[in-house]
Amino acid sequence: MNKNPTTTIFHMKNSNVRFTTIRGGLCCNLSEIDFNSEIEEIPVDKEIRQLLCVGNSKERAVKIQFTLKEQNEKFRLRMNPEIVTLKRGYACEVEILLLIRCTLKIKSEVLIVSKNLQSNLDIFNSIRVKAKSEISTKLDPDEITLENELGSGSFGVVYKGKFRGNVVAVKKMRRIISDDFDQMKEFMKEVNMLAKFRSEYIVHFYGAVFIPNKICVVTEFAAYGSLFGVIKREEKIELKVLIRMLLNAARGLEYLHLNGILHRDIKPDNILIFSFNVNEKANAKLTDFGSARNVNMMMTNMTFTNGIGTPAYMAPEIFSKDKYKMPADIYSFGMTMYECLNGKFAYQSDTFKYPWNVVNFVTKGNRMQKPDTIGDKEFEIIKMCWKQKAEERIKVEDLVERLENLFV
Repeated sequence: MNKNPTTTIFHMKNSNVRFTTIRGGLCCNLSEIDFNSEIEEIPVDKEIRQLLCVGNSKERAVKIQFTLKEQNEKFRLRMNPEIVTLKRGYACEVEILLLIRCTLKIKSEVLIVSKNLQSNLDIFNSIRVKAKSEISTKLDPDEITLENELGSGSFGVVYKGKFRGNVVAVKKMRRIISDDFDQMKEFMKEVNMLAKFRSEYIVHFYGAVFIPNKICVVTEFAAYGSLFGVIKREEKIELKVLIRMLLNAARGLEYLHLNGILHRDIKPDNILIFSFNVNEKANAKLTDFGSARNVNMMMTNMTFTNGIGTPAYMAPEIFSKDKYKMPADIYSFGMTMYECLNGKFAYQSDTFKYPWNVVNFVTKGNRMQKPDTIGDKEFEIIKMCWKQKAEERIKVEDLVERLENLFV
């Protein structure tokens, strides 16, 4: 056996490798490269290899090139060596290295192009390649179909779509996300976090697409929209149903806090409605987890923002640029509860024309008055949520318990 740093070349008569003749006087030990021959499901984002042996049974030396029939952004297939020259009677080992980037079934071909060094003629052979990956949260974009647009924001556009027979919500990210290394790193971090969630009160996460220009997040679809839509359309919901929805959102928040995770963006827009049936266990769920980056971007851009938006739900300590902690989520929940029970947005534009009007109001310790539409018990809970001092706010487990008592 003859070895150099990159290629293993050996004499075929001294080998027990069984070869089959192919075109151009070459021979090969495989008719198909099956990456699942030794492993049932191939891990995503981990390179694995198979060995292919190719020999020269011709009289003269032949130059052989190994290449992929077609390139694909969903996986990387590379050969080592890519080019080798073989004398008569000699063969070489070729590493076929596969890296799958998403949940995928692969059917492809490796081309073996041989050139006779005297005649200079090219002869083409091909070997089938097949592989099946594990099921992962890194999705194949071709398994996702988009239907109608549901909404848009600074992050991108949300569509109703289909994924493996399920009706889903597809949040397509704007291009800047994929072009910016830091943003992409943050996105991957958030997706990895979403993949770990196991709660019936948090919107189910199917996975995400990481392929450049196709980056998106796929979650379960809420046919009835969000509590924001209910408030905007001035719809009336039975009080007990609404309490159930708020209770479920609080349970979702409790799950996060017990696992040391901050939501960072609690608001009516991020509580999705799955049923108006009071007996439905999870008739509402939390979605759209924010990040420190989103909060910081919002603070930076707030001066130039038209309308109030997210600042309405932000705790006073966040405006002071204090570190975001769990009580800030509780404050946001209190504001959300106030708006949902009152049936309209807290800070009306006639009084609070600009975001900084809200900031000044809140940081001075002011809060909205109790309207007739909110009962005394409900308002007591709201007041416990939006206390000025973060350490005095109600803990999430006590919040859940009080809402459960309201629901009974």
